[in-house]
Amino acid sequence: MTSSVADVPTTGLAPSALWARLLFWFALASEIALFSALNLFDDWRLESMPVKFAATGALAGIGYLVAASFYPSGASLRQQAARFWGVAILLRLLALPLSPSNDLWRYQWEGKIQEAGFNPYVFAPDDPRLEKARTDFPDWLKINHRDYSAIYPPGAEMLFAELSRISESPLLYKIVFMTADLSVVALLLRLIGGQSRYAVVAWYAWNPLVTYSFAGGAHFDSLMLLPMMAGILLFVRMQATANARSKWWLACAGAIAFGIAISIKLIPLLLLPICIFALGFRAIALLLSAGVPALLSLAYGYPRVAIWRSLGRFVYVTRVNDLFWWLIEDTVWQNPHQKNYHYNVILIFAVVLVSLLFFWNWKRGMLWVLGVALVLSPVLHPWYCTWILPVATWRRVHAWHVLSVTLFAYFLFWDERLFALPWHAEPWMRGIIMLPPIVLALFATARKRKPVVSEELV
Repeated sequence: MTSSVADVPTTGLAPSALWARLLFWFALASEIALFSALNLFDDWRLESMPVKFAATGALAGIGYLVAASFYPSGASLRQQAARFWGVAILLRLLALPLSPSNDLWRYQWEGKIQEAGFNPYVFAPDDPRLEKARTDFPDWLKINHRDYSAIYPPGAEMLFAELSRISESPLLYKIVFMTADLSVVALLLRLIGGQSRYAVVAWYAWNPLVTYSFAGGAHFDSLMLLPMMAGILLFVRMQATANARSKWWLACAGAIAFGIAISIKLIPLLLLPICIFALGFRAIALLLSAGVPALLSLAYGYPRVAIWRSLGRFVYVTRVNDLFWWLIEDTVWQNPHQKNYHYNVILIFAVVLVSLLFFWNWKRGMLWVLGVALVLSPVLHPWYCTWILPVATWRRVHAWHVLSVTLFAYFLFWDERLFALPWHAEPWMRGIIMLPPIVLALFATARKRKPVVSEELV
């Protein structure tokens, strides 16, 4: 799923400037109206709601794709900034009233038991010793995987504890995650730079899946993306500066930023091999990336407490909505028990191999590493797609943005009448999710490449 700005035309049939502007405003208004309508369909206890939610989200996504493709040029940067930030903030405010995902109750629970003096890596929610805490937690039955202790890294657990001390309101969590998300937008604007930066970053900032995931569904992945993108920006600046001492400072600061990101969610760990080629002989600074989560782990009793044990168990058995392995299993490699250990080993090997293949272009390599990880992952929740979207926006690869729209079909899983087995995707659903981005990627690859003047920050 790779392409470049030269591969994917920003306008389909090259209409007149007036037609393009009218189309842009119509598409943008449609996206905003449809995204707002998601608030009507977020009670998935009602059997018809998941279908309506998925269809409305996908239609809002189509409006977003058209609006981003026909983003008008010619306005002053001040006018562009007002329009850009106005839409980005409005979409997120519209998402705040949406019902959060059931992951939020897990965040709140693990923060609450830390306040009570319990280690979340030791005590699973259904542990008998937490009976009093369960009594005082009205949403306990909404917690998923109650037989597993904490699976998130220590930085995330510390954040849950701090948020729990402030308030139990879901709105607080959403505002924090939304603020981090908007900060990612600001970093992308700095990273890309140039006159077209607002047009480019609109592909991320106006994305309905991004907006829903953080401000609506209350997933905390934006807290990981913020330091990860900060680290990438620092590495780009390191390469641009001529001062040797500044290079070392920027390399260390970027490595610490990656360490913070890994401490919140482990995904940026996959990027460390390609970061070696970004830093060159300064790659020794990446020891800081490992040191930050290791240091935070001490607060939870590591190594005496096996804080990664639950994550290992969880990764081994969790399986849903994968992009690739179902095809292998239906043809040459059956997996009747749906275990994932061998898939995760292959994924890690593939990430290392891709990193080595892109030693000559670490920026492009980061996109490929994250892309390979998503394609080979045994699990693909929609908010997982947000991991690659900032990098895909930076590298102008729009097939991933198309995938972020088609992934709204995932929410059909909550209407189990559509499936022979609960949480088992039928071929028609896989086609909805996979075919549009694959077709776009193939079309982009087939087109003759043209030279592009890069506007990246150098």
